[in-house]
Amino acid sequence: MLRNLKLQHLRYFVAVYEERSITAAANRVNATQSGVSMQIRDFEEVLGLKLFDRTSTGVLPTKSGEQIYMRANRVLREVEEFAIDVENHTDQLYGTVRAGIMPTFAKSILAPTLMSFADMHPFVDVNIIEGYSETLTEKVAKGTLDFAVVPGGQLPLGVRSTHVDTDIEVLVQKRKDTAGDDPMKFQLSTAEPLNLVLPGPGNARRAKIDGYLNNMCRSKHSILELDSMMATFDLLEKGEYASVLPGCLSLPSLEDSGMMLTPLLNPILQVDYLLIEPASKASPKVATVFANVLCDEIRKWCAAGRESFLSD
Repeated sequence: MLRNLKLQHLRYFVAVYEERSITAAANRVNATQSGVSMQIRDFEEVLGLKLFDRTSTGVLPTKSGEQIYMRANRVLREVEEFAIDVENHTDQLYGTVRAGIMPTFAKSILAPTLMSFADMHPFVDVNIIEGYSETLTEKVAKGTLDFAVVPGGQLPLGVRSTHVDTDIEVLVQKRKDTAGDDPMKFQLSTAEPLNLVLPGPGNARRAKIDGYLNNMCRSKHSILELDSMMATFDLLEKGEYASVLPGCLSLPSLEDSGMMLTPLLNPILQVDYLLIEPASKASPKVATVFANVLCDEIRKWCAAGRESFLSD
């Protein structure tokens, strides 16, 4: 008789029992009203018992429903405790991580993070979405991502944040003079008018960059908005454009003698990186472990950037 019993039967039954309403139970378990009704009917058929009396104001449990509720709660609690025990006492992680990263990290930080994590946890699937802060924040708030790392900025309801590290912004342009020129002579604040490639307003970094351009720069620079990091680097290589990029992204270009990198100083323009997660959900263990590996890699690159760009 119980071969067709499913945990979903128990979860939906407990929700209906406690809510005393099919509609409220459907909202609670993120299902449709018809779907919950069908599962309750299936459950009653599996047990051969009537569990609820339908009324004009909702549902009321029968005496059989009262008894089944106690057992269903006990079974669900045991299943949850079993899952926690397995998760906490195994040396291997299993499951899927859904993470969002900025293009800043896709170029330099993501590959070593993925290789390190895969070596330690080969049975975890990792799904990465690359995007700018506005898109990633929306996905985290809706729960379609376990977490994302974004630049600091105003966050919507439904998202909690943890500070990861602080990076510095760098002016990047193709070197047009001799290789021995001191890049510090080419400060953005005192530079002649440049063609700047900048991210659009959906990027949390943009507002601070605009503030720097408006308050600190003596020249009126032309701006091309472009939310594509690959296209931005392609334009930089052609030599007609410059860009303001985070130090983490710019570090590999230090080895390129044809590029000139200048930190934005007086004052230093910084960008904070935040780990954002859904406010009402606890992160799965696999997501927490992957986030720790990613954040450690970010901190390493931020520290290297500060040492490279700000050292005397």
